[in-house]
Amino acid sequence: MSSTEHEDPPNARWGMAVRGWLCQNVSLGAAFGAFGITILPLQKEFGISRGEVTLGLSLAVLAMSLCGPLAAALIGRAGIRRTMLLGISLSGAGYLLIAFAPDFWLALAAYGLLIGPGLAMSGPLPVSVLANNWFQPRPGRAVGFVNMPLLVALLPILGQLVIEQGGLRALYLALTGLHLAAIPLIWGVADRPAGQSEAPAPIHFVSAVTARSLLRQPAFWAMVIGAGLLNAIGITGVSHIVPLAREIGASPVDASLIAGLSGGASMVGALLAGVICDRLGAARTLSLVAVAFAVSWLVLGESAWSVLIGLPVLVIGLCAASVFPSVNLLASDLWGSRALPHVLGLFGLLTLPLTFALPPLAGALHDAGGGYRPVALAIAASASAVWLIFHMLARAASRRSRRDASEALV
Repeated sequence: MSSTEHEDPPNARWGMAVRGWLCQNVSLGAAFGAFGITILPLQKEFGISRGEVTLGLSLAVLAMSLCGPLAAALIGRAGIRRTMLLGISLSGAGYLLIAFAPDFWLALAAYGLLIGPGLAMSGPLPVSVLANNWFQPRPGRAVGFVNMPLLVALLPILGQLVIEQGGLRALYLALTGLHLAAIPLIWGVADRPAGQSEAPAPIHFVSAVTARSLLRQPAFWAMVIGAGLLNAIGITGVSHIVPLAREIGASPVDASLIAGLSGGASMVGALLAGVICDRLGAARTLSLVAVAFAVSWLVLGESAWSVLIGLPVLVIGLCAASVFPSVNLLASDLWGSRALPHVLGLFGLLTLPLTFALPPLAGALHDAGGGYRPVALAIAASASAVWLIFHMLARAASRRSRRDASEALV
């Protein structure tokens, strides 16, 4: 019997949430938090261009998305703990390989073949499923908590100190050690509370959820298109907020502070999304995120530089981190927690074109329109369409709930 089975239920539940939060922070923090500070040292060490060096993270994100269905299958067959252990081991091995890579092509292979798949198996997907299993019937706060990206904000600062003291190899060895340190914590993960079978499915649950059955459901495509656009809008904000701030008159220091404000807000956004989902429902929460994105980008598109520009940037940071926890809870509401790994894995795969295409398209629209105003208008229009999608989905869910309640009384 696991030691967690002897704890009081609240302690056991939050113990699992903390383990998931730490695992997600190690894997995502190392990939997204530390990558930016390695760009210039990697260019200097291998004599490569800026475009070549940035391929590393792109390959990791691509592999993470493509391996989502594989991670979902592993969770179903081997369990959450073994999937997370495999993922954290793959990512750690990737950083060890980069530390001693004789050329950059081997480093790229590590990002695409080890770190990316490791992210799929130890990042947001498995830890969100873990939180869903342990916090039924209201998992919102826990799902938001496990997705708070603390190390994404801290590792750029701490990692820069390591590079200055010991060089680039020291950073990669430190990241490897961080992954090794996470293994004993993950070893204590249990898929769900002792004696509890899989969470009951909702009344409207479609049995034997498969990729084929999901692809036939309008609600699934509404989630893919709507939340995929919101994810892409969030990534576009991260990619373009510094050049946007510079273009409207911010100094380099002020622009970096604005980017830091957005990153700090994302830590709160994930937790806040979970709380709101528990109160209003996931579909309504995503519709609110869409409205907030639209208004914030409209303000940015019409603004000159001032300290007040921090307010829409803050909202954009909050919203960007709110999308995945809300999608997680929406999928659980619609198809049940037992289908969650499969739904999220397929969701990540199908939304990949949107998340990859929108940031460069925003750049092309900026160049064609001579500024960020056309970009802001296009994003606001897209977010308004997403609001309509989730507004209709929320109304359909309310009608279904009333119908199910009426049938239960008969």
